[in-house]
Amino acid sequence: MSVDDSVYRAARVEAARRNTSVSRVVRAYLQAFATGRAPMLELSADARGRRERQRLVKLLRGCKLRLGYKPSRARTYEGGRFSRF
Repeated sequence: MSVDDSVYRAARVEAARRNTSVSRVVRAYLQAFATGRAPMLELSADARGRRERQRLVKLLRGCKLRLGYKPSRARTYEGGRFSRF
């Protein structure tokens, strides 16, 4: 795991202020993250868009739609599925 020096220094200062260590804070966060209890970190707009596109693709793959398929009028109304009125 790598962190910028300035971020690590600021984390050490904050951890000292809270009378703990950076290692303890990271350990606690990772334990919470592994069990699904950690808050989600803010994602960038690109990451959010990518996640939404992946979710949409997954949903569409689960559908039984045939994109581009246009049934005939007779096929649409066969079996009384749709009323003409």
